Amino acid sequence: MFCHLDAPERLAWLEVEGDGARPRQVRCPRKEDEMTDTRECFACKRFGTLAIHPTGKKVYVVCEPFAETTGEDV
Repeated sequence: MFCHLDAPERLAWLEVEGDGARPRQVRCPRKEDEMTDTRECFACKRFGTLAIHPTGKKVYVVCEPFAETTGEDV
């Protein structure tokens, strides 16, 4: 597993994939083309919240930039 530490720090909406028979996973923008278990994603410092599509058929993980890298605390 490889994590891109130089990935752009921007808000990302990651669609949760999987159903009752398959584990829930997301495609992390900071990892090289790998699916990540949602539990690992929820433990990440970038995890913000979950969002549900208005149709109720899709769930998204909100992946936020690190608070300490915003540069607004000058």
